[in-house]
Amino acid sequence: MHEAGIAAEILEIARAQAVAHGKARVAEVTVRVGDMSGVVAEALEFAFEALRDGPASGAALVMKRIAVLAKCETCGTESRPGADLVLWCESCGRPLKVLEGEELTVESVVLEGAEE
Repeated sequence: MHEAGIAAEILEIARAQAVAHGKARVAEVTVRVGDMSGVVAEALEFAFEALRDGPASGAALVMKRIAVLAKCETCGTESRPGADLVLWCESCGRPLKVLEGEELTVESVVLEGAEE
């Protein structure tokens, strides 16, 4: 389950932000997870909860699912492929370029309390 490694990295980013900003704890971490990122949301949530510790021991994970948005570089047609993820242009039959939906990024970290 590579989601455990991803969760560990997310938590490391969050803990580093807490230290850098002199805050006592991480309240929430929001991540953008693209439908083509290869991440299983439930597994990421499970791993995140299992690995939380230190300043992030009570942190909540908020996941924003990002649907796939693709564009044909030949005719300019944009589309949101469905669950089948067919990446061919419906208008001209050429391959589509994915614009959104592959990302896996930390969007924000909410911190609370000042270290004394």
